[in-house]
Amino acid sequence: MKMQYYMIGVFLFIILIAVFAVQNAGPVSIKLFFWTVPGIPLVLVIFGTAFCGFVIGVLMGRLTKKGGQRVSSLSNIKEK
Repeated sequence: MKMQYYMIGVFLFIILIAVFAVQNAGPVSIKLFFWTVPGIPLVLVIFGTAFCGFVIGVLMGRLTKKGGQRVSSLSNIKEK
């Protein structure tokens, strides 16, 4: 039951991102220090950042959980 609410929330979030992206379809330029990429559609920027956030979230979830328990570098240290 809890997973259904999670999936509905994810679906609604994706719909909101898609509506926002379609409404803001104009070209933008991305600048980072001395690097500039002109004329990229805002839709690609929005979907790209959302995808990168998803991938980072999945990777962090796999790194912090192992067998349902959080993994910590301190858990391997034995007490004296």
